[in-house]
Amino acid sequence: MEHRLSKQNELWERAQQVLMGGGQGHKRPSAVPGYPIFATHGEGCRFFDADGHAYIDYLLAFGPITLGHNYPRVTEAVTRQAQLGTIFNIGTVLEVELAERLVRTIPSAEMVTYCSTGSEATAAAVRIARGHTGREKVIRCGYHGWLDWCRPGDKGVPAAVSALTLAVPYNHLDALTDLFKANAGEIACVMIEPSATEAPKDGYLEGVKALCEEQGAVLIMDEVKTGVRYALGGAQEYFGVTPHLSTWSKGIANGYHFAAVVGVREIMEPAADVWVAATFHGELTGCAAAMATLDEMEEQDGVRLLWQRGQRLADGLLRIMREASVEATMLGMGPMPLLRFGEGQEELSTRFYSECVRRGVYFSPGHVWFLCLSHTDEVIEETLNVARDAIAAAKA
Repeated sequence: MEHRLSKQNELWERAQQVLMGGGQGHKRPSAVPGYPIFATHGEGCRFFDADGHAYIDYLLAFGPITLGHNYPRVTEAVTRQAQLGTIFNIGTVLEVELAERLVRTIPSAEMVTYCSTGSEATAAAVRIARGHTGREKVIRCGYHGWLDWCRPGDKGVPAAVSALTLAVPYNHLDALTDLFKANAGEIACVMIEPSATEAPKDGYLEGVKALCEEQGAVLIMDEVKTGVRYALGGAQEYFGVTPHLSTWSKGIANGYHFAAVVGVREIMEPAADVWVAATFHGELTGCAAAMATLDEMEEQDGVRLLWQRGQRLADGLLRIMREASVEATMLGMGPMPLLRFGEGQEELSTRFYSECVRRGVYFSPGHVWFLCLSHTDEVIEETLNVARDAIAAAKA
């Protein structure tokens, strides 16, 4: 394994001398033996490491790749826009056209403001909600980025900031009710991932919205992962529950830096005096990538394909585990599955993922997976063949 990644191990030694921690926290070497450390390029559903190995990619940079790496339609749109210009000191036609597209597509979108990343979008949404309600406390449910408001207790986050953020478990409406009661009149908003590794229970999302409206708080759905994958209008469209605000990034621009907060006019229009502005907000290659991604997803019926292929992958993996007499379950939904081994099988799980990556399939052992349009039926079949061999080798 060490020889197989020899160039990357050398790069890792160099990186530790010049990059904080050797690189970003979520991109450092995996604890699973044999996982690649440095990529050189990607094509379709595969990426290539610095030692020349190719991998079918089921993490997709933690979700931004919806169509595929270096997807021709997006690459062409971005190249064309780069030749016209990327940022200006005044608004642009494309910003208006894309906002109109988002308003037509996303149920909660009556107005739009642009950001650059998902973390920025969630922070902007919280600021808008605080401005709207005049309150300071936030209830979060899920992962919402790295900024201070959503990382209470982390090293470097002031205690005074941490005290304003409360956490609640997913699918527990009673716990949310209790938090509202304990902080009556103080909650500005509830920020929630509409679905991560589990589906909402019947009535759960409806109950969250009803509680927010009863308590005068803003419901914000974090659609950074689910947007465009569950439906073009996100999980809110799929589940039929429209929040007051929602945040978008990652897959909507197929890997380019783009993010947005969208919401109802009643909240967004008065928020024009809430300072949510930065040099790169509305940067035009990201806007062009988002427009091209939406075009391709519409024309290819992409949402249906992602659900169909995600389900085929999930069903196939469960069948393989059952045939191998291995206890396992599938978490997540459709385009965002995750295989979870049974209790006490951590060592088998590690060996399985190590055998998969050695055979050219890159799964994330702990983070939810993602599918893109370049994961064709043939690629899914190739993946299942690798998984079958990998679990046999792991058991042996």
